[in-house]
Amino acid sequence: MKKFSEIRRPIRKINEQDETPVRQDDPNPSDTAALVASKANLPENIEQSEESEKSEEGTAGLAGFDAKPSKLFSKLFECREMAHIYHLQVKGDAGSYAAHMALGAFYEGVLDLVDDLIETYQGQYDVVEGYDIIDTKDTRSKDKIEYFTELADFIKSERKCISVEDTHLHNIIDEIVALTYKTIYKLKFNK
Repeated sequence: MKKFSEIRRPIRKINEQDETPVRQDDPNPSDTAALVASKANLPENIEQSEESEKSEEGTAGLAGFDAKPSKLFSKLFECREMAHIYHLQVKGDAGSYAAHMALGAFYEGVLDLVDDLIETYQGQYDVVEGYDIIDTKDTRSKDKIEYFTELADFIKSERKCISVEDTHLHNIIDEIVALTYKTIYKLKFNK
C-alpha cells in the first residue's frame, strides 16, 4: 500500500493549467473529427475490453480483477451470527462471564462496522448482490478462538477485492480486524 505522502498531488493555483505532455503522433484533442476517426480504426475487441474494464472497476474497484466483495461481506455477516451463537452458548466454567461479555461486544460492534463498510462501498460503486447464504452448521462445532483466528486470516486475505486506493474502505476493514483480534485476546486471557 502506498504511503499518503506518495499519493498526494502537487497543489496548483486555480488559474494554472494541467501540463500533460502531448505526443506528436496523438491527434489534437480539440480536433474531434480526428479523435473519432482514430477510435473508429481501433479493433472491435479493444473497445469491448475498455468497456468491460470500466464495468469491473465499478463493481469490484479493480480493473481486470475477478474479485467479489459479496464473498467478504457474506463472511462478515456470518461472523456476526457466529459471535451471537457463541455468546448464547457460553456455559458456567471459569471465565464464562468474560467470554460471554467479549462475544457480546463483538457481535454488537461488528454489525455497525459491517453496515458502514457495505453502505460506503455501495455509495461509491453499486448495490452488492449475490450474497452467500449464511450457514453456520460447519462453524458451530469450531472452538471460538479457532473461529475468530480463521476469520482474521480470511478478512486479511479477501480484502483484496477492495481497491488499494479505497483507503476509506480499508480503514473500516482494519477496524473489523482489530475488533476480531481484541475479541481473541479477551477469549484467551480474560478469565
